[in-house]
Amino acid sequence: MADSYLYFGDNLDVLRQHIADESIDLIYLDPPFNSDKDYVALSGKRRSADILPTLQLLAGEDARATKGRVFKDIWRWDDEVNNNFQRIIECNNNRLSQTLTAFSQLIGKNGLLAYIVMLAPRLVELHRVLKPTGSIYLHCDQHASAYIRLLMDAIFGSENFLNCIVWCYGLGGSSPRYWPRKHDDILWYSKEPNKHNFEAVQIPATSQRMKGQMKKAPDFWNIPTINNMAKERTGFPTQKPEALLERIIESSSRKGDIVLDPFCGSGTTLCVAHRLGRKWVGIDNAPKAVELVEERLGILFGCEAVYKLKLTFSN
Repeated sequence: MADSYLYFGDNLDVLRQHIADESIDLIYLDPPFNSDKDYVALSGKRRSADILPTLQLLAGEDARATKGRVFKDIWRWDDEVNNNFQRIIECNNNRLSQTLTAFSQLIGKNGLLAYIVMLAPRLVELHRVLKPTGSIYLHCDQHASAYIRLLMDAIFGSENFLNCIVWCYGLGGSSPRYWPRKHDDILWYSKEPNKHNFEAVQIPATSQRMKGQMKKAPDFWNIPTINNMAKERTGFPTQKPEALLERIIESSSRKGDIVLDPFCGSGTTLCVAHRLGRKWVGIDNAPKAVELVEERLGILFGCEAVYKLKLTFSN
Protein backbone atom coordinates (compact mmCIF):
# COMPACT_ATOMS: atom_id res chain seq x y z
CA MET A 1 0.00 0.00 0.00
CA ALA A 2 1.79 3.10 -1.25
CA ASP A 3 -0.67 5.74 -0.04
CA SER A 4 -2.83 6.68 2.92
CA TYR A 5 -6.58 6.22 2.52
CA LEU A 6 -9.70 7.71 4.07
CA TYR A 7 -12.76 5.53 3.51
CA PHE A 8 -16.33 6.75 3.89
CA GLY A 9 -18.44 3.68 4.57
CA ASP A 10 -19.27 0.81 6.90
CA ASN A 11 -15.97 -0.36 8.33
CA LEU A 12 -16.99 -4.02 8.15
CA ASP A 13 -17.58 -3.71 4.38
CA VAL A 14 -14.40 -1.69 3.87
CA LEU A 15 -12.27 -4.15 5.82
CA ARG A 16 -13.65 -7.12 3.90
CA GLN A 17 -13.47 -5.54 0.45
CA HIS A 18 -10.44 -3.26 0.54
CA ILE A 19 -7.92 -4.23 3.26
CA ALA A 20 -5.61 -7.14 2.48
CA ASP A 21 -4.58 -9.92 4.85
CA GLU A 22 -1.70 -9.04 7.20
CA SER A 23 -1.18 -5.58 5.67
CA ILE A 24 -1.51 -3.39 8.78
CA ASP A 25 1.21 -2.73 11.36
CA LEU A 26 -0.83 -1.07 14.12
CA ILE A 27 -4.54 -0.73 14.85
CA TYR A 28 -6.15 1.75 17.22
CA LEU A 29 -9.92 1.78 17.57
CA ASP A 30 -12.19 3.92 19.67
CA PRO A 31 -15.55 2.30 18.89
CA PRO A 32 -18.91 3.24 20.41
CA PHE A 33 -18.96 2.48 24.15
CA ASN A 34 -22.57 1.24 24.50
CA SER A 35 -23.28 4.52 26.30
CA ASP A 36 -26.95 4.74 25.21
CA LYS A 37 -26.36 8.24 23.80
CA ASP A 38 -26.92 9.96 20.46
CA TYR A 39 -23.80 12.04 19.68
CA VAL A 40 -23.94 15.33 17.78
CA ALA A 41 -20.99 17.44 16.62
CA LEU A 42 -20.71 20.68 18.59
CA SER A 43 -18.85 22.72 15.98
CA GLY A 44 -16.61 22.49 12.97
CA LYS A 45 -15.87 24.67 9.97
CA ARG A 46 -16.50 23.29 6.53
CA ARG A 47 -13.25 23.26 4.56
CA SER A 48 -14.90 22.35 1.28
CA ALA A 49 -18.29 23.59 0.08
CA ASP A 50 -19.19 20.34 -1.66
CA ILE A 51 -17.76 17.50 0.47
CA LEU A 52 -20.64 17.21 2.98
CA PRO A 53 -23.53 17.27 0.45
CA THR A 54 -21.69 14.63 -1.59
CA LEU A 55 -21.31 12.35 1.42
CA GLN A 56 -24.92 12.89 2.47
CA LEU A 57 -26.11 12.00 -1.00
CA LEU A 58 -24.26 8.70 -0.78
CA ALA A 59 -25.48 8.07 2.76
CA GLY A 60 -29.12 8.70 1.91
CA GLU A 61 -31.98 10.86 3.15
CA ASP A 62 -31.50 10.00 6.83
CA ALA A 63 -28.02 11.56 6.84
CA ARG A 64 -29.33 14.77 5.31
CA ALA A 65 -32.05 14.96 7.97
CA THR A 66 -29.52 14.54 10.80
CA LYS A 67 -26.47 16.32 9.40
CA GLY A 68 -25.10 17.22 12.87
CA ARG A 69 -25.19 13.65 14.14
CA VAL A 70 -21.88 11.85 14.14
CA PHE A 71 -23.00 8.50 15.53
CA LYS A 72 -25.72 6.83 17.53
CA ASP A 73 -24.45 4.72 20.43
CA ILE A 74 -27.81 3.11 21.24
CA TRP A 75 -28.15 -0.65 20.81
CA ARG A 76 -31.30 -2.78 20.79
CA TRP A 77 -31.94 -6.45 20.09
CA ASP A 78 -33.98 -7.00 16.92
CA ASP A 79 -34.38 -9.52 14.11
CA GLU A 80 -31.38 -8.22 12.17
CA VAL A 81 -29.12 -8.45 15.22
CA ASN A 82 -30.46 -11.94 15.97
CA ASN A 83 -29.64 -13.05 12.42
CA ASN A 84 -26.11 -11.65 12.75
CA PHE A 85 -25.76 -13.43 16.09
CA GLN A 86 -26.76 -16.74 14.52
CA ARG A 87 -24.27 -16.29 11.66
CA ILE A 88 -21.45 -15.74 14.14
CA ILE A 89 -22.51 -18.73 16.23
CA GLU A 90 -22.44 -20.92 13.11
CA CYS A 91 -19.01 -19.71 11.93
CA ASN A 92 -15.85 -21.80 12.10
CA ASN A 93 -14.39 -19.90 15.06
CA ASN A 94 -15.25 -22.19 17.95
CA ARG A 95 -13.85 -19.92 20.66
CA LEU A 96 -15.88 -16.96 19.38
CA SER A 97 -19.04 -19.05 19.03
CA GLN A 98 -18.68 -20.42 22.54
CA THR A 99 -17.98 -16.95 23.96
CA LEU A 100 -21.05 -15.36 22.39
CA THR A 101 -23.22 -18.33 23.42
CA ALA A 102 -22.00 -17.90 26.99
CA PHE A 103 -22.73 -14.15 26.84
CA SER A 104 -26.30 -14.82 25.65
CA GLN A 105 -26.84 -17.20 28.57
CA LEU A 106 -25.28 -14.79 31.08
CA ILE A 107 -26.75 -11.43 30.07
CA GLY A 108 -29.58 -12.39 27.70
CA LYS A 109 -30.41 -11.07 24.25
CA ASN A 110 -30.47 -7.36 24.98
CA GLY A 111 -28.81 -4.09 24.03
CA LEU A 112 -25.45 -5.06 25.50
CA LEU A 113 -25.33 -8.29 23.51
CA ALA A 114 -26.45 -6.40 20.39
CA TYR A 115 -23.46 -4.10 20.86
CA ILE A 116 -21.12 -7.10 21.25
CA VAL A 117 -22.60 -8.71 18.11
CA MET A 118 -21.78 -5.50 16.20
CA LEU A 119 -18.20 -5.49 17.46
CA ALA A 120 -17.36 -9.19 17.06
CA PRO A 121 -17.13 -9.54 13.24
CA ARG A 122 -15.18 -6.29 13.02
CA LEU A 123 -12.60 -7.60 15.48
CA VAL A 124 -12.36 -10.80 13.43
CA GLU A 125 -11.53 -8.70 10.35
CA LEU A 126 -9.05 -6.58 12.29
CA HIS A 127 -7.28 -9.76 13.38
CA ARG A 128 -7.11 -10.85 9.73
CA VAL A 129 -5.57 -7.62 8.43
CA LEU A 130 -2.98 -7.24 11.22
CA LYS A 131 0.59 -8.30 10.49
CA PRO A 132 2.24 -10.96 12.70
CA THR A 133 4.46 -8.18 14.09
CA GLY A 134 1.51 -5.87 14.69
CA SER A 135 -0.63 -5.04 17.68
CA ILE A 136 -4.05 -3.57 18.41
CA TYR A 137 -5.21 -1.02 20.99
CA LEU A 138 -8.94 -1.07 21.75
CA HIS A 139 -10.32 1.92 23.66
CA CYS A 140 -13.32 1.27 25.95
CA ASP A 141 -14.88 2.24 29.28
CA GLN A 142 -16.87 0.64 32.09
CA HIS A 143 -20.00 0.10 30.00
CA ALA A 144 -18.72 -3.07 28.31
CA SER A 145 -14.97 -3.40 28.97
CA ALA A 146 -15.25 -6.70 30.88
CA TYR A 147 -17.09 -8.34 27.98
CA ILE A 148 -14.82 -6.80 25.35
CA ARG A 149 -11.78 -8.24 27.15
CA LEU A 150 -13.27 -11.73 26.89
CA LEU A 151 -14.25 -11.10 23.27
CA MET A 152 -10.68 -10.07 22.47
CA ASP A 153 -9.39 -13.19 24.24
CA ALA A 154 -11.64 -15.30 22.01
CA ILE A 155 -10.45 -13.65 18.77
CA PHE A 156 -6.82 -12.68 19.45
CA GLY A 157 -6.07 -15.27 22.14
CA SER A 158 -5.55 -14.66 25.84
CA GLU A 159 -1.86 -15.44 25.31
CA ASN A 160 -1.61 -12.27 23.19
CA PHE A 161 -2.99 -9.93 25.85
CA LEU A 162 -0.24 -7.43 26.71
CA ASN A 163 -1.70 -4.69 28.94
CA CYS A 164 -4.86 -3.07 30.16
CA ILE A 165 -3.72 0.56 29.96
CA VAL A 166 -5.61 2.96 32.21
CA TRP A 167 -6.01 6.42 30.68
CA CYS A 168 -6.51 8.85 33.56
CA TYR A 169 -7.99 12.04 32.13
CA GLY A 170 -9.19 13.88 35.21
CA LEU A 171 -11.93 16.08 33.78
CA GLY A 172 -15.64 15.36 33.82
CA GLY A 173 -18.51 15.25 36.29
CA SER A 174 -19.00 13.40 39.53
CA SER A 175 -21.86 11.79 41.46
CA PRO A 176 -22.79 11.46 45.14
CA ARG A 177 -23.69 7.81 44.49
CA TYR A 178 -20.34 6.36 43.26
CA TRP A 179 -16.62 7.14 42.89
CA PRO A 180 -15.93 9.68 40.12
CA ARG A 181 -15.37 7.97 36.78
CA LYS A 182 -12.16 9.58 35.57
CA HIS A 183 -10.52 6.94 33.37
CA ASP A 184 -10.94 4.74 30.31
CA ASP A 185 -9.36 1.37 29.57
CA ILE A 186 -7.25 0.64 26.50
CA LEU A 187 -6.84 -3.10 25.85
CA TRP A 188 -3.58 -3.92 24.09
CA TYR A 189 -3.11 -7.22 22.23
CA SER A 190 -0.46 -8.55 19.86
CA LYS A 191 -1.16 -10.67 16.78
CA GLU A 192 1.39 -13.35 17.73
CA PRO A 193 3.21 -13.88 21.04
CA ASN A 194 6.42 -11.86 21.47
CA LYS A 195 6.57 -10.71 17.83
CA HIS A 196 5.02 -7.26 18.17
CA ASN A 197 6.96 -4.05 17.63
CA PHE A 198 7.46 -2.07 20.83
CA GLU A 199 9.77 0.66 22.06
CA ALA A 200 8.66 2.13 25.37
CA VAL A 201 8.03 5.86 25.48
CA GLN A 202 10.04 7.64 28.15
CA ILE A 203 8.46 10.17 30.52
CA PRO A 204 9.91 12.36 33.29
CA ALA A 205 10.32 10.50 36.58
CA THR A 206 8.42 11.94 39.54
CA SER A 207 10.20 10.26 42.48
CA GLN A 208 12.88 12.08 44.44
CA ARG A 209 15.31 9.20 43.80
CA MET A 210 15.04 9.64 40.01
CA LYS A 211 14.46 13.40 39.97
CA GLY A 212 15.53 14.89 36.63
CA GLN A 213 15.70 11.49 34.91
CA MET A 214 13.46 9.75 32.40
CA LYS A 215 11.71 6.43 32.91
CA LYS A 216 9.51 4.00 30.96
CA ALA A 217 5.85 5.04 31.02
CA PRO A 218 3.76 2.76 33.28
CA ASP A 219 0.40 1.20 32.33
CA PHE A 220 -1.55 4.17 33.74
CA TRP A 221 -1.31 7.29 31.60
CA ASN A 222 -2.00 10.70 33.08
CA ILE A 223 -2.81 12.53 29.86
CA PRO A 224 -5.31 15.42 30.11
CA THR A 225 -8.38 15.31 27.94
CA ILE A 226 -8.98 18.13 25.45
CA ASN A 227 -10.10 21.37 27.11
CA ASN A 228 -12.55 23.79 25.54
CA MET A 229 -9.83 26.20 24.43
CA ALA A 230 -7.38 23.66 22.94
CA LYS A 231 -6.27 24.39 19.37
CA GLU A 232 -6.71 20.72 18.41
CA ARG A 233 -10.37 20.69 19.49
CA THR A 234 -12.75 20.05 16.56
CA GLY A 235 -16.12 19.79 18.28
CA PHE A 236 -16.33 16.05 17.70
CA PRO A 237 -17.94 14.74 20.92
CA THR A 238 -15.62 11.78 21.57
CA GLN A 239 -12.37 13.28 20.24
CA LYS A 240 -9.25 11.96 21.97
CA PRO A 241 -6.13 14.08 22.62
CA GLU A 242 -3.24 13.89 20.20
CA ALA A 243 -0.85 13.15 23.09
CA LEU A 244 -2.66 9.87 23.74
CA LEU A 245 -2.27 8.72 20.13
CA GLU A 246 1.32 9.92 20.02
CA ARG A 247 2.23 7.55 22.83
CA ILE A 248 0.51 4.59 21.16
CA ILE A 249 1.87 5.21 17.68
CA GLU A 250 5.43 6.06 18.75
CA SER A 251 5.73 3.01 21.01
CA SER A 252 4.12 0.39 18.75
CA SER A 253 5.01 1.32 15.17
CA ARG A 254 7.92 2.56 13.12
CA LYS A 255 8.28 5.23 10.45
CA GLY A 256 6.76 4.01 7.20
CA ASP A 257 4.41 1.56 8.98
CA ILE A 258 0.66 1.56 8.26
CA VAL A 259 -1.70 2.57 11.07
CA LEU A 260 -5.41 1.70 10.84
CA ASP A 261 -8.29 3.39 12.67
CA PRO A 262 -11.63 1.81 11.67
CA PHE A 263 -13.69 4.30 13.74
CA CYS A 264 -11.60 7.35 12.88
CA GLY A 265 -14.06 10.05 13.99
CA SER A 266 -12.44 13.48 13.71
CA GLY A 267 -9.16 11.94 12.52
CA THR A 268 -6.81 12.29 15.48
CA THR A 269 -5.13 8.93 14.74
CA LEU A 270 -4.65 9.85 11.09
CA CYS A 271 -3.22 13.29 11.77
CA VAL A 272 -0.79 12.03 14.42
CA ALA A 273 0.27 9.08 12.27
CA HIS A 274 0.98 11.37 9.32
CA ARG A 275 2.94 13.82 11.47
CA LEU A 276 5.05 10.94 12.84
CA GLY A 277 5.91 9.62 9.37
CA ARG A 278 3.47 6.70 9.22
CA LYS A 279 1.00 5.81 6.49
CA TRP A 280 -2.57 5.36 7.59
CA VAL A 281 -6.02 4.03 6.78
CA GLY A 282 -9.08 5.70 8.30
CA ILE A 283 -12.70 4.56 8.06
CA ASP A 284 -15.93 6.22 9.19
CA ASN A 285 -19.55 6.11 8.05
CA ALA A 286 -20.67 9.51 9.40
CA PRO A 287 -20.67 12.36 6.85
CA LYS A 288 -19.86 14.89 9.60
CA ALA A 289 -16.85 12.84 10.73
CA VAL A 290 -15.38 12.61 7.23
CA GLU A 291 -15.99 16.32 6.72
CA LEU A 292 -14.03 17.07 9.90
CA VAL A 293 -11.19 14.75 8.86
CA GLU A 294 -11.00 16.45 5.45
CA GLU A 295 -10.89 19.87 7.10
CA ARG A 296 -8.34 18.87 9.72
CA LEU A 297 -5.93 17.23 7.28
CA GLY A 298 -6.14 20.25 5.01
CA ILE A 299 -5.41 22.70 7.83
CA LEU A 300 -2.55 20.67 9.30
CA PHE A 301 -0.81 19.52 6.14
CA GLY A 302 -1.96 22.03 3.56
CA CYS A 303 -2.86 19.72 0.69
CA GLU A 304 -5.04 16.78 -0.28
CA ALA A 305 -2.17 14.85 -1.86
CA VAL A 306 -1.27 13.14 1.43
CA TYR A 307 -4.19 10.72 1.09
CA LYS A 308 -6.95 9.41 -1.15
CA LEU A 309 -10.62 9.67 -0.18
CA LYS A 310 -12.63 6.57 -1.03
CA LEU A 311 -16.41 6.96 -1.10
CA THR A 312 -17.64 3.41 -0.55
CA PHE A 313 -20.85 3.85 1.45
CA SER A 314 -23.38 1.06 1.12
CA ASN A 315 -26.74 0.75 2.88
